[in-house]
Amino acid sequence: MEEKWVQLLEAFNDVEAEIICGLLQSANIPCRKADRDALAGAMRVIGGQAYEIRIMVPQRLLPQARLLLRSATEIGDQDLG
Repeated sequence: MEEKWVQLLEAFNDVEAEIICGLLQSANIPCRKADRDALAGAMRVIGGQAYEIRIMVPQRLLPQARLLLRSATEIGDQDLG
């Protein structure tokens, strides 16, 4: 049976998507990037950036992925003072 993938969040651009995927993968959480709509790929070619990139994770790892992102955000907020 094929594993079900669900949306974790939407990144605003390629850089944010890569950072999030890198964090997930460093915690052994597989992820996939998916454009929100068909025009996003064209926007990447024309404008050099895509908008609303969906970050997908296996459904069984969704709680773990959310916890990881929440922890990373809390650590980042502490660093800002």
